[in-house]
Amino acid sequence: MNFFSSFLGFLSCKELLKSNNNKKIVFFSESKNYRNYFINLMKSFEDKENISVIYLTSDIKDNVKISDKIKPVFIGSGFFRILIFMFIKCEMVIMTLTDLDIHEIKKSKNCKNYVYIFHALVSTHKCYTHTAFDNFDIILSNGEYQEKELRLCEKLFNLKEKKIYNTGYLYLEKLLEERKQFIQENTKKKILFAISWNKNQKNLFDNYAENILRKLVDLNYQVILRTHPESVKRSYKTLKKISKNLQTFDNFEINTDLTNLNPLNESSILITDDGGIALEYLIIYKKPVLYINHIKKIHNAFFDKIKLEPIEDQFKKEVGTSMGIAELDNISFFIKKAEKDFQNKKNKIDELIFKNKIILKDQTRNAKEVVLKFLNND
Repeated sequence: MNFFSSFLGFLSCKELLKSNNNKKIVFFSESKNYRNYFINLMKSFEDKENISVIYLTSDIKDNVKISDKIKPVFIGSGFFRILIFMFIKCEMVIMTLTDLDIHEIKKSKNCKNYVYIFHALVSTHKCYTHTAFDNFDIILSNGEYQEKELRLCEKLFNLKEKKIYNTGYLYLEKLLEERKQFIQENTKKKILFAISWNKNQKNLFDNYAENILRKLVDLNYQVILRTHPESVKRSYKTLKKISKNLQTFDNFEINTDLTNLNPLNESSILITDDGGIALEYLIIYKKPVLYINHIKKIHNAFFDKIKLEPIEDQFKKEVGTSMGIAELDNISFFIKKAEKDFQNKKNKIDELIFKNKIILKDQTRNAKEVVLKFLNND
C-alpha cells in the first residue's frame, strides 16, 4: 500500500514541479513530527504569487494539509524518494535531515540550493557527525554559537565553507504560539519524561526507561512519556513493552505525536538525559529539568578535538539538576531537589541565551528574508 501511495506521490511531485513558471521551494520531512520546525516558514510564502511551495513527506500519516495552497505529498522512504531527489528540479530544497548526499538522499544537479534548518537547539559538534552539514549550501543557524562551531569544524577538518545565517530556531516560535493559546485545565502535577535517542546500543531509553517510569508511576506521579521519533523507530520493542506493561495505570500516558504540544504545556517538570528538549523546556516554559546521567550522547567521533563546550552541557550544568543511574531509588528526592534548585538557578537562563547569542525573535521572518535573497538572485 505504501509503495503504491509513494508512486502516486512521485507522479504528483512531478506535476507540481512543472505545473507553472513559479520558483519552486521544496520542503522535505521524514515524518509529521518534524513539520512544526518549519510550518510557519512554509506558510509565510503564501503571499508570494511567483513562488510555489511543495511539501514532501516520508510519513503516510503526515496527511493534514498545511493550507489551501500547501498539501503534503507522500513519497515514502524507498525507491521513489531516492528517484525524486536524484532528479528534482527547483530553486531550493529545505530540510531538517542531516548527512545530505552521504545517505540515500542525494543532491540533484537541477536544484540550486540546499538549505538546512535545525530541529534542535543543541550544539553542532556533539550530537551530530562532523560531516552532518557539509553538503548543504546554506545553514540557517539558531544563533552565533552554532556559527562559531561550524566555522571551527570547517577549519579543523578542511570542510567546504558554507553560507551560514543566524536566523534563530524556528520551532521556538511555534512553541511560544501554542503556549500563549494553552489553557490549563488539570491542576495535578505532571512529569514529562522525554529521553533522547542514542546510537550507542547501551542507552538510557532501552536499558532503563521502563524501570524509571515504573518507579514514577508507583510513586503516584502523573507521568507522560514523550518519545523521540528515532526512539520510535530504533527502540520499537522497548516502547511496545513499556506500553504493554504500563498502559493499565491511570496516571501514565504515552505521547508519540510530537505535533501535539500539550504535554510540554501541561507538565511541571521534565526528566531527560542529554537531549535538546531540555533547552526548549527551559527557555520557553521556564520549568525545572532533572537530568539522569548515563551514556553520553556523542555522535561525533572527533568530539574531543573540538574545544568548545556544547550549549546543552552549559544549560545542564548551570540551570538543571543531575542524578546518576545508581540513585534511581531516590528519584522522588531528586525531583524535589530539581524544583528547589530551579528557583535559585532560573536567572541563569537569560545569561546563557545572551552568552550564546540565541535568536529569540522574528525567526520565521529572518529565515524568509534569507530564502528570498537567494531566490531573487537567481
